[in-house]
Amino acid sequence: MSDCLIIGGGVIGMMSARALALSGAKVTLLDQGVCGQESSWAGGGIISPLYPWKYDDLTNELSLASQAVYEQLCAQILEDTGLDPEYLKSGLLMMDEYDSNVASAWLMRYGLDYQTHEKGGLFTNIAQVRNPRLIKALKADILSKGVKIVENTQVKSLLLSHDKVRGVNTSQQAYLADHVVVCSGAWSSQWLDLKEEIFPMKGQMIVLKSKPEVVEHIVLDQGRYIIPRKDGRILIGSTMQNVGFDRTTDPQTQQSLQAFAVQRFPDLKRAAIEHHWSGFRPASKSGKVMLGRHAEFDNVYLNTGHFRNGLNMAPESAKRITQLITHET
Repeated sequence: MSDCLIIGGGVIGMMSARALALSGAKVTLLDQGVCGQESSWAGGGIISPLYPWKYDDLTNELSLASQAVYEQLCAQILEDTGLDPEYLKSGLLMMDEYDSNVASAWLMRYGLDYQTHEKGGLFTNIAQVRNPRLIKALKADILSKGVKIVENTQVKSLLLSHDKVRGVNTSQQAYLADHVVVCSGAWSSQWLDLKEEIFPMKGQMIVLKSKPEVVEHIVLDQGRYIIPRKDGRILIGSTMQNVGFDRTTDPQTQQSLQAFAVQRFPDLKRAAIEHHWSGFRPASKSGKVMLGRHAEFDNVYLNTGHFRNGLNMAPESAKRITQLITHET
């Protein structure tokens, strides 16, 4: 039996497991597949909402607090595991909306600003991580901290006894715990009743093999982004498709993403497409993250529904869930 049972092994689940383990809790993490291979692997790794003024206060609070600790967090994980998440403060060049009235009011409220750039507004403090490397490092890190990881195990339902949650039922067996933390992203509503349904919002992305000097900063324009990695690869995304759990990619989207990048950086026309993939963001009608106790069960906690912002909200989301659980125990 564990103190805490984490359902979902993406960046939210693994960050939550790490924070709880550091607090002294005995933690078991369950994932229906392999940890970190879904939305957390598929995303771009930008440590910021794309247009932060479009989100609610909680999203911004979680994001700004996470931004403040990410560099130190990645350095600590690198020291502990020898695996580099490739934290890089590359800055974000926003080509649209940065100078709108709404954006200006938001920037003033939070005491933030940008540098004038010939192509838009440059937010110099915005950083990125390389998602697959962060996920690999996080997994090694939490294993070293005593977290038990059980993969390829699908949760079917909460395990109830006398109207109290004792753990969860899975495709293999029952797992018992004092506390259950729901971090199962786009799959959360498939096994748990929530006040607001969470559903998958597919995004398609491509990566180009280029050279490091072609794109200097993360570029954001018309809701799409271009992310330069340290090795010169260029990640381009992302679409928004409400099509359920349909993983297929299509050549039209690939061409559209490539054209978006080439229009802004003509040198990328000669860059080969290395990979084209899709991922499922945990979306809801309200677009708000679910962070806190379940409405019906005192020992079930929600850390899900982060939509496009799971990675950039993960450290603070994990901190708050941990504080909530440890304060009550």
